[in-house]
Amino acid sequence: MELRVLEYFLSVVDLGSVTAASQEVHVTQPSLSRQIRQLEHELGLTLFRRGEGALRLTPAGRAFLPVARDLIARSRLAKDTARSMASGAGVPLTVIAPPTTVTDVVAPFVVASGPPGQIVDVVEASPHGVYTALAIGQADFAIGTRPPGSDLEYTVLGQAPVWAQMAPGHPWADRDHVDLTDISTGRVIVMDELHGVRRVLDEAAAKAGLGYDAAYVARAPAVAQALAAAGKGVCILSDDPRFGLRSLPIRLTDGLLHVTLFGAWDPTHYAASQIRACLDELAEFCRGLFAAVH
Repeated sequence: MELRVLEYFLSVVDLGSVTAASQEVHVTQPSLSRQIRQLEHELGLTLFRRGEGALRLTPAGRAFLPVARDLIARSRLAKDTARSMASGAGVPLTVIAPPTTVTDVVAPFVVASGPPGQIVDVVEASPHGVYTALAIGQADFAIGTRPPGSDLEYTVLGQAPVWAQMAPGHPWADRDHVDLTDISTGRVIVMDELHGVRRVLDEAAAKAGLGYDAAYVARAPAVAQALAAAGKGVCILSDDPRFGLRSLPIRLTDGLLHVTLFGAWDPTHYAASQIRACLDELAEFCRGLFAAVH
């Protein structure tokens, strides 16, 4: 099985037809079709349903797709690594993280790292999906809001504050913090249950024996902030504020509400030592980033 043919397979999947893929990879349509069929013969699988319109993956094709993507990703990574080693540069790393973490933590860290920084690409994923995406080879390491499974190494990067964000005219806007008891009686805007901030809010409320009534449940942080800016309530997020919102820390009986960030990687990764070093630098960066709140 040639990696080149796997790349042809992925092009057909991504573009939806042999015609479009042939133009993308600069191979004639008959030759591309013949090589895809040869791949199916080698695998002993039918990868596509053929008929009118766009090609559709068979169940076997859908099962094989992540394997093909992983092989191509690892091949490209090996080439990039070899080039970096040959030039004396550090190993280029890709991280997968939730969008909020990418915007508020990873991107600023890339800027602060300057030219020597090793993070060169970022993949965004939902908080509950980062470790699954790491397992299928989409990145070199992941940042999540829960400890990973036992098959991964991990380190704690820091504790990102969870904010109560409100319009400047809100009755709480002149305070220096908000108590969890305020959240339980106020008009709040929360994220859906897949979001890490929602999980820690629910856990803190349950521990304190408190409940709350959500005025709105949002799936996108920017929408939650827009609702708060429109005066529809107080949104609970770890994101940096937008739309002129005022951000206040949420006080518990034993500290402030926060989300713990974990950096995780496969201990068998060929660049495991470089990943750990990068995560140590990121942890130091997070300490400075979050120090003013804690």
